[in-house]
Amino acid sequence: MSSQPLLIDNIAFAKRGEHLAGTLSLADCPRLAELLASQAPADSSATGHKDDLQGSSINFTLDGETNAAGQHFLHLALSGTLITYCQRCLEQMPFKLDLDFNYLVSNANIDNADAAGLEDSDDYDLQEASQNMDLLALIEDEVIMATPIAPLHAGNCAHGAMQSGEKPNPFAALKGLIKS
Repeated sequence: MSSQPLLIDNIAFAKRGEHLAGTLSLADCPRLAELLASQAPADSSATGHKDDLQGSSINFTLDGETNAAGQHFLHLALSGTLITYCQRCLEQMPFKLDLDFNYLVSNANIDNADAAGLEDSDDYDLQEASQNMDLLALIEDEVIMATPIAPLHAGNCAHGAMQSGEKPNPFAALKGLIKS
């Protein structure tokens, strides 16, 4: 895809039950690319960081739906793998995306949603009706909010622990000999 915004009329999209699928590169998501770049070690040129970011992509599908009560919904699914850096060992690590979002599209002002009878629900988020909803911005926002602030490998980072200046305790073997 290009870095141009992808604008849709979200009410018409939902009314027609349309389906849209595609793939975004990080070139399409400059704010996300900046966030991932800010997590890079200082010497990112030596690790090929810029090339790794270009290899990351986000697959998306967007489906529209109108229920029997006339409510308009958008269902967004995101998947892919982003390359981040572990904040403990500064080695590359993949961050897998598998996200699903449901939006209720409403003409009511989002600030007055309670007054309009739209209750806060865990089943969906409110999306204001728009003839020019920027889908790329929505996808980028959702991925940014799902990305960890300080990503860490799930297990211990042995390589990073040895570089951090920590030395093994030479008396650790004697700890088992102490009787209480």
